[in-house]
Amino acid sequence: MIRYLISLIFIFVTAFPFPANAELIGVTLNGADFSPFSKGCLELQKDGKNFCLLTAISNGEYAIYNFEFRADAERISASADIENPSGREIDVYIYNYGDRRETDLLSKPELSDRWIRWETVLVDEHWESRSPQFMTAKTEGGAIDLLGPYNIVRLLFYADPGVPPQNEVFIIKEVTLTYETAYDFASVTKSDTSKVWRDGDKLYAYGIGYPPSNVSSQGQARAMAIRAGTVDAQRNLLFHIKSITSSGTDGRVSISGRLTGAVTEDTEYFDDGSVRITLSIPIKRIFQ
Repeated sequence: MIRYLISLIFIFVTAFPFPANAELIGVTLNGADFSPFSKGCLELQKDGKNFCLLTAISNGEYAIYNFEFRADAERISASADIENPSGREIDVYIYNYGDRRETDLLSKPELSDRWIRWETVLVDEHWESRSPQFMTAKTEGGAIDLLGPYNIVRLLFYADPGVPPQNEVFIIKEVTLTYETAYDFASVTKSDTSKVWRDGDKLYAYGIGYPPSNVSSQGQARAMAIRAGTVDAQRNLLFHIKSITSSGTDGRVSISGRLTGAVTEDTEYFDDGSVRITLSIPIKRIFQ
């Protein structure tokens, strides 16, 4: 009964309506990328890949995964590829930096009461969070805070041999946490005056470059105009990205002056020697 009530509380906390245009960002870790604070985990090589072998014989053992998120993450879902040769249930926990603590009924003696049980599942091959599907990243008043001061979300898989103990073996291949951010890219549309716009899954920006007057050749003038146009387009992209990532982050996210992952989509030449450069960058790369 208590467990049922707690599940209802979680559903109430996480069932807020969410903007239809919210961006969905996934962060995936290899199973072998478990935290050194894990217990009972071994790196397993299988089919040319590295996984986590989580075993529990007489005591509870667990694998911890740390995910770096954006500070404005709204809610979080989870999934994993896990082999379960022993056919046993596995417990999934998420770490809460806030004020709420797990009850004795649902907590494990080896874990801090900051680890809140997400759900207990019988999984083979693939698991996706269901009870609830989403966790709210933060609640008003600080009861739930899954991001913490450094925006590191921690997920834990717990193998419990039970009483009397029964061997548990899990092979964790891949773990994914997906979060939604309220930023609406659909509002960034192309117009005659827009320097930055969205098209499909990419963000575009253009910049204008002018040739200097003190150059020795037309080729040098064009090259310098292209460089100036590229720098201007990068500046426009960076300015827009900074406005995205600074919103609602309490200053915890900063953007450097370098832009990685942007590519040149188009170069236009005009009669006066100026050049218009159009760059693009995948939206998911911005959040990563």
